[in-house]
Amino acid sequence: MKNLFYYILFFSFLFSAKIQEDDIELFLLARFGGDSSNVSGFISDEFIYEHTPYVGLGVETRYVDESLLITKVLDDSIQKYLQVGDRIYEHNNEIVDSLGLITNGPIGEQQKLIVIKNGERDFRVMEIPLDEFHYEENKILFLESVMRYSEKWYDYDLEIIDILRKKNTIVVHYRWEGSREENGKIYTFSAIEFYYINKKKVLIDKIVGLWSEKQFRNQFE
Repeated sequence: MKNLFYYILFFSFLFSAKIQEDDIELFLLARFGGDSSNVSGFISDEFIYEHTPYVGLGVETRYVDESLLITKVLDDSIQKYLQVGDRIYEHNNEIVDSLGLITNGPIGEQQKLIVIKNGERDFRVMEIPLDEFHYEENKILFLESVMRYSEKWYDYDLEIIDILRKKNTIVVHYRWEGSREENGKIYTFSAIEFYYINKKKVLIDKIVGLWSEKQFRNQFE
């Protein structure tokens, strides 16, 4: 019944004259629910998502066979240390798990990693400094992120705190909370995002995020 409600709202969006504030809530529900098909219907082919700058190691990983497999390097500067296909087994003397790399500290602080480089068999001890990274995702990468994000969470809840509109820009403030397993620990974050609407196409051209990833990651300490 819940899915039917979402689809009714989605089709009402398709035939509306412009994106309304209520459509943004539907977009967020589809986004965090992993419904990449519906999300795709909201965004233009030229869509860009601008992530908030954050301090970290500049890689994206996936938990595979008791290690974190590097699936993406966000900046060329990190490639002198880590590349796609490398596997991380320990981080700061802690065995990694499905929560991923939890980095906390100032720019320049050294992080100790136990790594097997792609194509090698032996472990390496590496020390890599934290740095600030800012990156964007196009439509294809954003939809892939939608799918990966939903796979990490058992359940979630979304609360729209406020939505403001000025011409072709919508600002939304929302609170997300979720758990990774049934009756598991609850993690939360609050976000403010700017949605830039293409008036002619009635689609979202760009989203700029303003929440701090560190706020979310600090809960895993």
